[in-house]
Amino acid sequence: MGKKAKGNAARQWAMYTYIAGDNNLSSAGLSDIREMESAGASKNVHVAVQIDTVGEHEGSVRYEISLPDFAGKSHRTVIQRLPEQNTGKPKYLAEFARWAAERYPARHRLLVVWNHGAGFMHEPTRDIGYDDSSKGDALTMGELRWALEKAGFGKGPQGRVAVLGFDACLMNMIEVAYEFIGLADLVVGSQQTEPGDGWPYGEVVAALQGRPDPKAAAKRVVQVYDRSYRNTGQFNVTQSAIELARLPAAGRALDRLGRALHALLPARRNAVVEARVRTQGYEEPTYVDLVDLARNLRAAIPEGAVRAACDAVSAAVKASVLANRRYGGAVSRSSGMSVWFPLVRTDYATRRSEYVALRCTQDYPGWSKFLDRLLAA
Repeated sequence: MGKKAKGNAARQWAMYTYIAGDNNLSSAGLSDIREMESAGASKNVHVAVQIDTVGEHEGSVRYEISLPDFAGKSHRTVIQRLPEQNTGKPKYLAEFARWAAERYPARHRLLVVWNHGAGFMHEPTRDIGYDDSSKGDALTMGELRWALEKAGFGKGPQGRVAVLGFDACLMNMIEVAYEFIGLADLVVGSQQTEPGDGWPYGEVVAALQGRPDPKAAAKRVVQVYDRSYRNTGQFNVTQSAIELARLPAAGRALDRLGRALHALLPARRNAVVEARVRTQGYEEPTYVDLVDLARNLRAAIPEGAVRAACDAVSAAVKASVLANRRYGGAVSRSSGMSVWFPLVRTDYATRRSEYVALRCTQDYPGWSKFLDRLLAA
């Protein structure tokens, strides 16, 4: 199944896109494939996609985007038709990613997971890759990591993905990006919800044809995404790229901040809550911008340990965020990385078990311990 196609020599880049479109975004997924066709593959870039839709066809289809023909047009070519798949099951993402990596080898790979998204949260809010035909099943962050490992990325024969892209809402938060350390070099995604059109795939493919290195490619994806919504009437758009090798420093700083705040409770509870309320927020009300939060906490709490920890958080996040664009007044203080900070006890209680199971929380528990104390019944 994963045999390299005849003539498919390794190219500089390959883009593999997993379109979980068995939901109300089905037509948008088909539109995005047409955008890929508009740019086309090239001697430098492979383009492969798997799509599951509502009503367009039975089951899932794997396509490759062709090199331009004699008229300069590229086309989608059906490579494989598959039975109906539940895109909320990690095995199907793993199978696609392995198939694509083996059939379309490249020096650098951009793997895009396409769907609704909700950060780390599981059903009913759903993480990413949910499938209406399978009772809204979705991929958890642990399942997504498992899928990449099973596909051979990370320590496996495929090595790391150069760029892991989330064409989905609310995904660029420290807790999500941290899950993929060792599996990818960079993560590109949005702190805020994304418009229905998502990424401008024609421009993304065209950017890869310029043979950029991975950092330049990630920056370019952020730039073309932002540019595609300027002067369109669409506002409050965010997109950022995170360097995963730098992320442990941000995790340590967040742990330090959590411990410093924990030590001041309950005396400084009101000040903490007031700082949190003033912080840049998003469509998911429990997600806030991490740098803006640190800025507000530093201004609200005079103790030196908290201020030093806030400075450490700001510095570490800024060092981790390679590129950041925001457009619109409601997201003007977005730094490129969010964090979970609920203020309602029931919100925390509902999500606590999945939150403490995340790798970031496991490695750096200071933040969750602070939330435990702040939101204790």
